[in-house]
Amino acid sequence: MRTFKQGMAAALLAALAICPAAARAAWPEHNINIVVPFAAGGSTDIVARILARDLGKALGQPVVVENKPGASGNIAGDYVARSAPDGYTLFMGTSTSIANIALFKKLPFDILKDFIPVSQIANTPLVLVANNNLPANDVSDLIKLAKERPGQLNYGSGGPGTSQHLGGVMFAKLAKVEMTHVPYKGAAPAMSDVIGGNIQIMFAPLIDALTFIRSGKVKALGITTSKPAPQIPDVPPIAKTLPGFDISTWNAVFVPAKTPPAVVDALSRHIVTVTRSPEMRQAIENQGSEAVGSTPQEFKTFLDREVVLWKDLVQSSGASAD
Repeated sequence: MRTFKQGMAAALLAALAICPAAARAAWPEHNINIVVPFAAGGSTDIVARILARDLGKALGQPVVVENKPGASGNIAGDYVARSAPDGYTLFMGTSTSIANIALFKKLPFDILKDFIPVSQIANTPLVLVANNNLPANDVSDLIKLAKERPGQLNYGSGGPGTSQHLGGVMFAKLAKVEMTHVPYKGAAPAMSDVIGGNIQIMFAPLIDALTFIRSGKVKALGITTSKPAPQIPDVPPIAKTLPGFDISTWNAVFVPAKTPPAVVDALSRHIVTVTRSPEMRQAIENQGSEAVGSTPQEFKTFLDREVVLWKDLVQSSGASAD
């Protein structure tokens, strides 16, 4: 009898051990949401929708993009941080998410503690674009014009603390000019106002600006990275005129802290597979970005460097969102 009881106990323990594994193996059982912190149509939204399409096919479940713009991405970040840590609500973080650490004195969540970094999806250079009627055709012309009209040139951004905002701050500082920042709830409406002439310039993610540059709706004055972008090879780096100017933005997937390691691992493996596929690489590059697809470990190493970079940039610029 004792042997029988021991056998039953062993079988029960084995069953209990198997159940969690089986539950984890079942992920995902239903649709997954990617929460984007900016308006539809912007660079982050475009990358998220490309990822959602291909990740959904790989997982066999719908992957839905949900836009929650506002507060420089903090509304979306707080929403996901408070979501169940089950792998069904993902946060499409950006370089702005890191800049916000220094920009805001108080945040409703901590991007470094309340989230697990899963994978960097894309890296995007910015491009300095101008309204076609602006009497400046290159960076030198723009600097001269800004000095002639201190504070009269307006540059748009997707909100305080975005890469577009800090790109403008860096430009004004290095060029020793005064410009006026006009924040929007996303890069797309800012770009619309550049085209319409309501604002003069914008440091736009190339993914946002490429179509408008190619169609002639705006003119490109310079690229913000140290090397020209292959999509617009004739547009020179701003650093040729302003040495030391080098800035870009990125998109990456985070999940709430306490998400089970098995779910994080499964999600990461699928993201890496689809992001590194020729089809998705081409789709992202066609939009003006570079596909990455890093592992959690690789992304964490990258993130540690970015924290230092953006903190120094915000502090040196004097920018604040409070």
